[in-house]
Formats: sequence, structure tokens, C-alpha cells
Amino acid sequence: MAKTDDNNVITGTCAKRADRYAIDILGIPSLTLMETASRAVADHITDNYPSSSVTVLSGTGNNGADGICIARILQQSNLFKGEVNVFITGNIEHATWEFLYQLSELRKSGLSFKLTGDADALPASDILIDAVFGIGLMTQLKEDKAMLLRKVDAKAFRHVVAVDVPSGINSDTGELMGAGIHADTTITFGRNKTGLVTKDGPEYSGSITVKDIGIPDEAYLLS
Repeated sequence: MAKTDDNNVITGTCAKRADRYAIDILGIPSLTLMETASRAVADHITDNYPSSSVTVLSGTGNNGADGICIARILQQSNLFKGEVNVFITGNIEHATWEFLYQLSELRKSGLSFKLTGDADALPASDILIDAVFGIGLMTQLKEDKAMLLRKVDAKAFRHVVAVDVPSGINSDTGELMGAGIHADTTITFGRNKTGLVTKDGPEYSGSITVKDIGIPDEAYLLS
């Protein structure tokens, strides 16, 4: 477990407010923040697993949009030589506009995707990128979603990378919301999250890396 500075640990709720402040008050485009965050994860994969097979499992919110963006960056990279598989779980009719934008960009890249609610559909890749829920999960999972996470968690991936927060973990409290995916590495954005370092968080987060994505300190202080 990576050591953390408690002065720089915030709740997921605070992180969401800081995002909104950066976007709405400071005028930083949400897609710019997303691209920067996604590139940080893609760079981690490229630097450490440049020839590995990767499965990206994305929800249809903004964490899922990060996952789709990560897949596209890997696909278009001259340095990453592995295979990229993209699976989407959830109802696209309820997707965020950022997710739909990233999905359109993914299609342009030539990378295909599959919709699934069944973990058995995921290939036995070297690397899983977990981008299902992120910081937004604050309530207990419905049984179908809990079952999906349990089955994904039981699959034998060589390494699991969580985007911002492991799916199933409450980013404020660190509580497991019914089921979750154990990460070997969690790459979180802007500041570390209380949910990663309290209660069930440490067990599910693995090694934590905090990446600056261009949100100024002002957004955290005033949001």
C-alpha cells in the first residue's frame, strides 16, 4: 500500500464538487480533464505492460467514459503493442454525454466493443481495467450488478487496474457496497480519496497512485 498524506485525502463527494468547480467556474472543459486522466492510466499500462492483452470493463457514466478513452489511447499508441478488448456494462440509454462522446471517438479509432452483463463474456486477458463505477457509487448495489462484480473479481487476470476508485467501494466511506473488484493498482485523480484508505478501501485498492489532471488547488479549497 502506498503511503498517503492525510492533508491531501478528500472524499469522493469533495472530488466531484472540485470537478464541477473546475468545469463550471474555472472553464476547464470536462473532456480535457477526462483526456488527461485517461492518458495517465494508459501511460501506466504502456510503461508497465506494453505487450499485454488488456480488457477494459466500462460502465456508462463518466468513469466508464474514462475507460473508453483509455482504450482508444492504447489503440492509437505507437508504444503499446498489446491487444485491447472493450466491454460495456449498463444501459447506454442512460449514459452521460461524455460517455457517448468517448464511444463515438472509440468507433472512429476502429476499435470495436461489446455490451455485456455477464462476466463470462470477458476474455482471460493479462490486464483488467476496472472503469465500472468510480467515485459515484454511494448506495448498495442491486443484485445483478453485485453478481457481475463478484464474477469479474473471481476471474484470473494477471493485474487489475482500477480507474479512480475500485468498483464497489464507496469513495467517501470506504465501505463495500455489496460486492467489489479487487485492484492491484488504483490510479486516482487530483487527490487521494478517503474511500481508498478507510474500512474496506485498502483491501480493494492495492497500490495507490495519485495523478494530477490539471484541477487547481482553488477548486478543492472553494468547492
